[in-house]
Amino acid sequence: MKLVQFWRNEKPALGLWTENGIVDAAAEATRNGCSVPETMADAIALGHTALIRLLSPLLQDPQCFTCAPLAPVVTGAGRILCIGLNYRQHAKECNLPLPPAPVLFNKFSNALAAHGDCITLPNDYKEYDYEAELVAVIGKPARNVSLDAALDYVFGYTCGNDLSTRDLQFARGNQWLLSKTFDGFAPIGPCLVTADSLDPEHLDISSTVNGEPRQHSNTSDMIFPLREIIADLSRHFTLMPGDLIFTGTPQGVMQGYPADRKNWLKPGDRVDITIQGIGTLTNTFR
Repeated sequence: MKLVQFWRNEKPALGLWTENGIVDAAAEATRNGCSVPETMADAIALGHTALIRLLSPLLQDPQCFTCAPLAPVVTGAGRILCIGLNYRQHAKECNLPLPPAPVLFNKFSNALAAHGDCITLPNDYKEYDYEAELVAVIGKPARNVSLDAALDYVFGYTCGNDLSTRDLQFARGNQWLLSKTFDGFAPIGPCLVTADSLDPEHLDISSTVNGEPRQHSNTSDMIFPLREIIADLSRHFTLMPGDLIFTGTPQGVMQGYPADRKNWLKPGDRVDITIQGIGTLTNTFR
């Protein structure tokens, strides 16, 4: 099942992604004489199995569609956790050794943006880069979980773009956090696919800039598959419902290009991030 959030009276509301448009879940439930979770946070609290059972009847002949702008598929995230250098070919293009364990950094909730949002590139820096990433959404508290059980703690998956400011990241001495958490620098979407629908370890992932292919890989090239990431993080702290995990980016980012071919993001550009089974996250820049 594919879920979204859209803006209703400046607050996020739960929607259902269909080929015919976005269904207003609350309005459709009222039409059918039932009630449903109002936000993605409520949906996560219910759990994807119960949620699918509750929402599936609303998709049989939906009537209540909405044209409201989309919100980030998850809002109010307690933590945005990011894994650096997690694809073998990306490490190779950057001439870096494979890390012995997942490399963790984070973003803050101000960085969240939605599918379709136009994101500001501050004038202070010039080397703005894209990073296509599979994003996992945690569905229940996870502490000291095993590899075999790790994926059971995932509520769903979405596309993410771990936008980065390379001249800040490296010119000031490995400023990973500061260079990656500008306002809007963690767009996610276009929808959230419930965990029962995907195998996160075998998904095609790609990006284009203004229609030009830049990245193309598969999540099977991850150094640390998602189950290992969750197990490792949960040994150090409790993962909570609504936590987002950006799982790393494959080769093809501008940082890995030769110096004479670097073409950083600039106002007017469009980036499309596509992941098999989820869809395409699109953002423009100003």
